[in-house]
Amino acid sequence: MALNLSRNTSVFVSTGNGVHASGGSVASLDNFTPGSGHAVGDVITMGSSGLKVVVTAVTTSPAGGVDAVAIPNNFRGTGLSNDDAVTQSATTGSGTGFAAVVKGDGVSTTGDGGRAGTGLFKGNGTTANTFKIGVLDGYSFSQGSDATDITISEAGAEPNRGSKRFNDSLPPAEWSFGTYVRPFKHGTSSNRSTGTHDMCENILWAAIAGASVTGSDPSGTESDPAVVCDSGDADVSFARSDHHELLKLSIFFALENTTYRLNECQVNQAEIDFSIDGIATITWSGNATTIDQVSTIIEDPSKALIVTDVDGTDSTDSTSEATTYTEGYNYVDTTAPGDADYLRNKLSTLTLSHARNSSNILEVGATGNDINYSINITGGSLTIANNITYVTPETLGLVDVPVGSFTGARQISGSLTMYLDTKSNGSNQLLSDLTAATDLVNNSFDMSLFMGGGSSSTPVVEFDLPRAHLQIPTIETADIISTTVEFAAQGSTLLDGDEMTVKYKGSTTHSDSTYATDYTV
Repeated sequence: MALNLSRNTSVFVSTGNGVHASGGSVASLDNFTPGSGHAVGDVITMGSSGLKVVVTAVTTSPAGGVDAVAIPNNFRGTGLSNDDAVTQSATTGSGTGFAAVVKGDGVSTTGDGGRAGTGLFKGNGTTANTFKIGVLDGYSFSQGSDATDITISEAGAEPNRGSKRFNDSLPPAEWSFGTYVRPFKHGTSSNRSTGTHDMCENILWAAIAGASVTGSDPSGTESDPAVVCDSGDADVSFARSDHHELLKLSIFFALENTTYRLNECQVNQAEIDFSIDGIATITWSGNATTIDQVSTIIEDPSKALIVTDVDGTDSTDSTSEATTYTEGYNYVDTTAPGDADYLRNKLSTLTLSHARNSSNILEVGATGNDINYSINITGGSLTIANNITYVTPETLGLVDVPVGSFTGARQISGSLTMYLDTKSNGSNQLLSDLTAATDLVNNSFDMSLFMGGGSSSTPVVEFDLPRAHLQIPTIETADIISTTVEFAAQGSTLLDGDEMTVKYKGSTTHSDSTYATDYTV
C-alpha cells in the first residue's frame, strides 16, 4: 500500500487534456530496429507525423543501438494507427537506422472517461500550453453528489415508515489553491522572446480574464488573448473578458502516487492578499465538470512513457514511467526559487486621487483641482469574481454530470486598511472628503496599488483601477485607531470591461536551454 503525502504534490495547468483532438497519437511502440551510433538524450524524429522519441538507453552491440526510448506526451504525433511502421527521418545526434512499430489504436478520446481530446501538452516554444504551477499548502479539489430521498408518510395503527435514496447528479467539482505573485523576464533560452516580461501564474490570469491562452489569437479579434507579454511589461486586461465561456483548462494534481485530472475547469475567482507581513499571494478557485484519475502514463504531464526492447530480438517490449523526460517537452516550469521574483507586501504603495470642484468638494469630471491622497496601507485584499454558473441535466434513471458553464456579472472589489492619521491629505482627510460629498452617489477615484514597491520599482505588480468607487470608510477601534475602506472597480460605462489593468514587471531572468527548441504538437 502506498500513501500520498500532500507535500509531494505537483500541479499542472493546461489547455489540453493530453489527447490530440484528431486522434492518431501513439500509445506505445514495439518491434525496435535499434540502428547504430545513437547516444542517450538524442531526440529522434519518426517520419512526418510529429512522432519523436528520446533515447534513454543504448546497446553495446551494435554500438549505439537504441535499447529504450522515452515518449513524452508532446511527442505522441498524430495520424498514426496501430501496427504502423515508423522509421527515423531526423535526429539531434548522429545515429542512424532506428525503426519501430506503432502500438495503439489512434483514438481521439482520453483513456479515463472517454472524453474528447482537447490537445497534447506543449512545454516549449512560444505556443506552450501547459505550465507547472507552484502552489501553497492548503490546496483542495473535490466533487460531491446530489441525491433525493423518497419517504413514506402514512396514518393508521401500523404505518410504514421507510425511505429510499437516489443519486441524481454530480454537481460541479470545486478546486482551490494559492500561488505566490511571481513576475520574471525571459532570457536567451526560454519559451518567449528575450527580455519579455511574464509571470509564473500566466495561464491562470489568461483563464480568469479571457478566452485563449497567452501567445495565441485564434479569433483574430481584440478580445483574445487577455494577457499580453512584451518588453515593457506583462499586462492583464479585463476589457477582453466579455465571453459566455472563458478559457477552459485541464488541471492535474499529481500526488505522490496518483494523478487526478479536473476536466473543463473555469477560473471563477482570484483573491489577492496585501497582508504587509507576508509575501504577495493569490488564491485561485473555480469549478470543473468532472474529476478523473489518470492511469494512462502518457496522458500524465508529470510522466513520460519509457519503452524498452527487452531482449533485442525486435519481438518484445516493456513499458514503465519516468519524470526525467517531461520538463521542457510536456510543460513549462518556472517554480524554482531562482526562476522568478517574490514580492514583499510591506514595500507596497498606494496612489489615490479624485477630482474636486472650486469648493474643494469631490466631483466627478471637475478639472484643475485634483487631490492626491498620501496613504500608507496596513493591509487589504482585492477579489476578482466571474460568477460562473454550471448547467447540469436532470434525467430520471441517470446520474447526470455538468455539461457546460457560462459567465455571470464580472465583479472586481476589495478593501484597504490604514491607520487613521491627521497628516496632510491622509486617511482622515479621505474620510472627511467622502463624508462631505453628499451629492456624489457614484464617486470615481484613480487608484493604483503597486505590490512589492513603488511605481518605478522592479520587480513590481501594478493593479490599476482608474475609476474605483470608494465607500465611506469605517472606523476600527484597537490599540491604534484604524479605518477600512471598501472599494469596487468600475468601467468607463456599464458596458465596458476596462475596470482594471494588471501589469507585471520582473527583474529575475529565467533562461533554460530545455525550452530553446520549439517542438510542435
